[in-house]
Amino acid sequence: MGAEAKAAVPTLMDTLKENEIYVRQAAVIALWNIDPTWVFQIKWLAGILAYTLLFLLWLMIFWLRPFWLFKANNILKPYTDFSLPVPFGNNVKLPIRFVILVGFFHYRKRVLNAWVSAYIGNVRKGFEKKHTVSDRAIHISMPVTIDKTTIPNLTTKQLQPLFNEKRCCLLITGEGGAGKTSLACQLAKWAMSEEKAERLCKHQMLPVLIEQDLDPKVADGKKPFQEVIKGQLQSLIGESEPITDELLEHLLRQRRVLVIVDHLSEMSEESRKEIRLEDSNFLANALIVTSRLEETLDQVPKTTIRPLRIEGNRLSSFMEAYLTQKGKKQLFTDPEYFDACSQLSRMVGQRNATVLLAKLYAEQMIARKEDEQSKAEMQDLAALPKNIPDLMLSYLNELNRGALENQFDDRTVHQDAKAIAWECLQNTYRPASAKRDAALIAMAGENAEARLKHLENRLRIVQTIGAAQNHVRFTLDPLAEYLAAFHIVEKYGSDSNSWQTFLKNADSFPIEAIQGFLLAVRDCYLAMATEVIVPDFVMETLEQKTGLVSHSIPQTNVE
Repeated sequence: MGAEAKAAVPTLMDTLKENEIYVRQAAVIALWNIDPTWVFQIKWLAGILAYTLLFLLWLMIFWLRPFWLFKANNILKPYTDFSLPVPFGNNVKLPIRFVILVGFFHYRKRVLNAWVSAYIGNVRKGFEKKHTVSDRAIHISMPVTIDKTTIPNLTTKQLQPLFNEKRCCLLITGEGGAGKTSLACQLAKWAMSEEKAERLCKHQMLPVLIEQDLDPKVADGKKPFQEVIKGQLQSLIGESEPITDELLEHLLRQRRVLVIVDHLSEMSEESRKEIRLEDSNFLANALIVTSRLEETLDQVPKTTIRPLRIEGNRLSSFMEAYLTQKGKKQLFTDPEYFDACSQLSRMVGQRNATVLLAKLYAEQMIARKEDEQSKAEMQDLAALPKNIPDLMLSYLNELNRGALENQFDDRTVHQDAKAIAWECLQNTYRPASAKRDAALIAMAGENAEARLKHLENRLRIVQTIGAAQNHVRFTLDPLAEYLAAFHIVEKYGSDSNSWQTFLKNADSFPIEAIQGFLLAVRDCYLAMATEVIVPDFVMETLEQKTGLVSHSIPQTNVE
């Protein structure tokens, strides 16, 4: 390379360096002069795009796997202190689940439906294992009145318009043994049905059955009514942790939980005050109440269902349906079957038959025939009970005979059951609970605790209830009424003063609430008329109060 060329190289390099400096300076000047709003616009567009994609992701999951959204919200719930960027304001904090949008899907109806579906299998099994439900596993559709309109065959079609409302309240009312609890249990099964056409509403509901007085001893700020629902749900779904108050509120308000309050008329005043439908904090928007009384329920709009007695012309078809569902119809020839139905019709007389009486009689028919077959001898059904009090005692005998460990004879079982029944009825003349200690004292004698456990665990006619497990009550109200009636007829006998006090106390209670018990007293006296002498005024007063007239009543003229 020549000398001139060598001299030119440094000059070119210097020129390029100078130009690089100019370019950098120009770039800095250009960036310095860019409108900052353009940068923010890019950021906002990127943010909007990211959030749009995130929202579409959650929306896809919401449609395909909604239960995942519930789980995601529960996982992210503890993270509550996410600070937003400065443009959104100073010290603005949100739960991270709302920042990433998943929180807006938490309690949507579709997500709640997914939560119900995830646990419906466990709830169905647990609910059907309850003694109250399993004892009423066979349901025969019977005529009812809905707001005074007679429905020959109740199906979900008549109830779906009610339960598809945002708030529904159903009152099932009627006498003891009319089938109120049985109907409520059937509605609960319909609420859980896999078949949409069978459901009470479009979505499935988880039933909760409240049949005991509420425990007033709950934590401060908690409501006994909601706490018992939460406790039952936890037990039914099979989770170790209780559901949150927030989830419970959404399940109740969105009618994903069906609350059934059984025996409201027999509950204490303290418990009844907790069930205030007019209270804005009363969460249960799908509610079924059974009661002997025509409850006002705080004057809120409600639908009233009243099961009807089985009329004479329907008695045969009811018995046939019941025996068929039990798989026992083939035990009887046609003459035997119709003779038994005729005898039941004569037994109930002018009152027609309640569902419970018909079921108990059918069970007696089955027990008699199976006992005949086990002895390899054929007899007729003449040994069946001839009156309702005898039917109740025969029912106890069959239960005692079927107990795995028959520790006590029938007479002992009768006397114990009668004494406990009167303890349960003496305060209100309605089947209620009695203190366990008082029941043991009333039973008297040795081994009272063992005898009570026999009635509870072997015969299952009574159950221990209450948070402290310190009360007992009968599982069947009419059985309690008739056993208590036996007790006082035997106890009072010809004692006019005791009977006058008894009848005077009866005036303190609504007649529709105690009529079943007064009818039981009347029936027990008629069944024992040859053994017990009762003053004439007793039967006369009972006839006036019950509206029934007895024929061929022995006259005693006891003063």
